[in-house]
Amino acid sequence: MGDFHGFDTAKIRTLASAMKKAGPGARTLHGELAGVLREAQVLLKGAQPASRSPALEALIPQALPMAYMGLPASLNAQLDATADSMTRRCAQLDSVHHLAEQGYSVDPGLDFDDEPAPDQKHVDDALKYFDDHIDDSGGFLWENSAQGSQEVLKRFSSLTPTELDAVMGRMSVEQLKKLNSQVGEGSTFWGAGSSDGAVKTQSVNMLMSELGPDTLARMETTLTHLPWQPDASAENLKDPQFKEFDGSLYGPSGNIDVPRDMSQGGDGDCWFLASLAAISARDPDFVRDHIKVNPNGTYTVTFYRAPLPNVDGVPGQPVEVTVDNKLPVISGKAAYAPVMDNVMWVAIYEKAYAQYSGGYSKIDGGLGDRGMHEITGVPTTRTTPGSMSLADMDQKIKEGQAVTVGSVPHLNAVDRRLVGTHEYSVQSVDTKTHPPTVTLFNPWGRNSEKVDPPVPATVTVTKSQYQQYFRSASYTQTRP
Repeated sequence: MGDFHGFDTAKIRTLASAMKKAGPGARTLHGELAGVLREAQVLLKGAQPASRSPALEALIPQALPMAYMGLPASLNAQLDATADSMTRRCAQLDSVHHLAEQGYSVDPGLDFDDEPAPDQKHVDDALKYFDDHIDDSGGFLWENSAQGSQEVLKRFSSLTPTELDAVMGRMSVEQLKKLNSQVGEGSTFWGAGSSDGAVKTQSVNMLMSELGPDTLARMETTLTHLPWQPDASAENLKDPQFKEFDGSLYGPSGNIDVPRDMSQGGDGDCWFLASLAAISARDPDFVRDHIKVNPNGTYTVTFYRAPLPNVDGVPGQPVEVTVDNKLPVISGKAAYAPVMDNVMWVAIYEKAYAQYSGGYSKIDGGLGDRGMHEITGVPTTRTTPGSMSLADMDQKIKEGQAVTVGSVPHLNAVDRRLVGTHEYSVQSVDTKTHPPTVTLFNPWGRNSEKVDPPVPATVTVTKSQYQQYFRSASYTQTRP
């Protein structure tokens, strides 16, 4: 279809076809390369390796290249999968081009996404369905009085991101005004025990996770009755402003490093952050598995809500919450969990949990069992140090369980290393020392150095101090 937004799909399809044809020959190619490398290794007589390339070193010791199931087979599969993806993306782009020729607007950010090609009929049908049902039983998105509005949301949810973007871009000013009016000023998220807030949440998640960046920005200024951001006010912080942060989700190595990345801000959510730290320490892949980076740059975090609060044996039901990279700031600095060294996963997780809970003020105060339960969906147990010895705790950590402990009030007056009425994650237990000890992580992290007087982020206490200084211990498996 020629050049469209910098893509020539005919040339891309030709390249994809060539890649698929080249794939089956990868094994022979690498077998021949392995032979050359082995021969070179013999000629060098061990004076130096035939290659210092990590990709080639794996081929040197092969005795039977045709039986090798590593690089050649992987390359074959990668070439095939990449070619298929390129073909799908071309079909999607050609369909976007067709929509543009018919007068439909699609955000350029969605041009080459790997998704089913948009269908103009789906867009037209969704727009007609909207007009036919927007006024049913009280209006769009009011679940308690509008069966029709739920069906409109369901119809929109069936669209691909590009189709949804085309629908929102096609809506007239009057249609968008009517949509915003019907959304109304009702409760948001889980407020008032009604389900209208849950439908609003689904709507925000859908639009925020799927629309292109430019379309999303336009909808945020137009659909002003949808709760695009969590209430950012907390007890000691009034009216923070949202500022965009452009950090990376994880550190340079792509790994989760809790002591480096975590630092509690101005909200009293130590219990949540300690829970997140304890889970991440035991299961480093957990966060990565529960934060999805959307093509438009937003993040979808999965939490879990139980049918009844923390009932033993009842798993939580997954709830997806989508947020962007805008964080509350006071005087330009992050009001809550800061972006340490440009790493954002802690702040994104905290923001998503504030959105899930109804605002940052709603997560001020709690205990580790609640935090771990809603992060993992796995039933948790809260007990006392008198009922959970350090040997018990050590065993649970060896089993891969996450553990937190909650301190007694006014603890700093007794031991200046510790904070009273505060949740800590348990890093390790040493039962071989005399007396046994437990090492704890304070979710203040590096911010702990800034308090007056400063306290350490990591503290080791003895068995008797654990029993004296702490009033609760919570634990859970990280996965069902």
